[in-house]
Parts: sequence; C-alpha cells; structure tokens
Amino acid sequence: MTKKRVTKIDPKEKLSPYLDHETNQKKKFKAKAKVSASLSKLHSERKSALFKRLGLVVGISVVAILGLGYYISPLANVKSIQINGENDLPIREVVKTADIKASDKVIDHLFNKNSIDHKLSSKYSEIKNINIQVKNFNNLVLNIDEYHTIGYVKNAKGYRKILSHGKLGTQVIPWSKVSPSKPVFVGYNHELSLQETLHLFNSLPVSFQSQIKLLSGNTRRKSQVIFLMKNGNVVIGNVSTLKSKLKYYNKIKTKVGKNTLIDLEVGAFSRPLTPSEKRAYGLT
Repeated sequence: MTKKRVTKIDPKEKLSPYLDHETNQKKKFKAKAKVSASLSKLHSERKSALFKRLGLVVGISVVAILGLGYYISPLANVKSIQINGENDLPIREVVKTADIKASDKVIDHLFNKNSIDHKLSSKYSEIKNINIQVKNFNNLVLNIDEYHTIGYVKNAKGYRKILSHGKLGTQVIPWSKVSPSKPVFVGYNHELSLQETLHLFNSLPVSFQSQIKLLSGNTRRKSQVIFLMKNGNVVIGNVSTLKSKLKYYNKIKTKVGKNTLIDLEVGAFSRPLTPSEKRAYGLT
C-alpha cells in the first residue's frame, strides 16, 4: 500500500493576497481621508484669507470715505489758533506771519509744519522751533520752543532779551517783564561791544554769573568791564584777566561790607563807593 503524499499548505500564504488587498484598501482609504482633510483645510484657509482681504479693503475704504468726508466738511477748517510757549510775541502778528487763515484745512498745516517753522523762526529770533497739535478736530495749537534768555539789554525804548544763541529778541519789553534773576546790560549802544562783553560773561563760572545784577558798558577803556552785584558791590575788571582774578574777589567780598568797589583791573583791592558812584550805579 502506497503512502499518500501530504502537501503542507501555509494558511498565511493562501490568505496573503486577501490580507494584502485589505491592507492596501485601508491605506488608500487613509490616503483619501488625508487628501480630503488637506483640501478641506486649504479651502478653509483660503476662505479665511479672502475674508481678511475683504475686511481690509472694506476697512480702508471706510477710513478713506470718512477722511474725505471730514476734509471737505467745514469741521476740517481752522476754527481757532492757540499760541503756547512765548508770551512776549504779538499773537495776531505770529498768526499772520505763519499765514494761517480760517478757511484753511487743519490737516494741511499739520503736514506743512516745516514751512511754518521756517517763517516764524526767520522773523522772530526768540523762536527755536515749533510743534503743531490739533484739539477737538479743528482747533490748531502752536507750541513754541524758545531760546533760553540769559539777560537783557537796555535801550531807549525798553529792554530786549539776550538769547542763548547770541541774538537779541525782536520785542521790546517793559521793566515789569524783566526777570530779576537775569542780569541787565546797560550802556551798550554798539552790538559789537555787547557781543564782546557777552562772550566774557558766558565764560565766567555760573556761581559768579548768578551774583551779577547789571553789566555797564559806560567804561573808561574798551578793555574795562564793570559789574554791579546783587549784594550792592561793584566789581571792576579787565576783559582779558578778570576770569583768572575771580579767586581774589571771593576772598575780598567776605571781608567788606555793602556798597564797596572791588577793583580787579590792575591789582586786587577794595574801597567804599563814593556818594557820586552810588548815584551813578543806582544804589541810593
């Protein structure tokens, strides 16, 4: 009796086509799902971007329409002008020089600031620069930044400011507007002599400057300088040597009383002022 030959069959081998098919189908399904999700996400992003662009266009259009509406309306016309920062300048004249009219548009002057700045600073030496602001849609505010005042020079009509950049103020002001903390230059009929004394004054220590009440140009010699101090004393010096001799002044002033002349022009000595000198310096 012959033995039947038994052939072994691997079940996995017989089922592998089916298993592979099922696996491939799952992969295809997942791939389709991924593609579908990607397309859906892309569609959503495009839709969101479209709405953003549309919103931006609408927003810009609304702002442009509102801006144009404001510009052509009477609300954009200059209603009032306010000047801040310089009380000695004539307001009407400043406005006229700036060429600002009630029919002008506020926004035009905001963008024309450099032109206004140039017009005003060219005419008024007091003005360093200006800043323009708008309040309540159509109220124009000119904020004036002025040069620092270091003293005053007296002339026949009143007093003019001596400004930090070396120029004189354009306005003549009364004694009531002169700051008592600043020195007054008197007897300077020529601007050259004033500039020379001013140069000397600026070179002196601040501690000494603050003690000076008056500088007199009525001197015997061009090289001579005369200071009336706030404590009632008078200091006489030489333009070229005064700065180096101030150390003697500090020693002398502690030993003398009021209404004393301290002479630092040649040497360094002091004496009481005569009655005529007191009258000449306004100390009586």
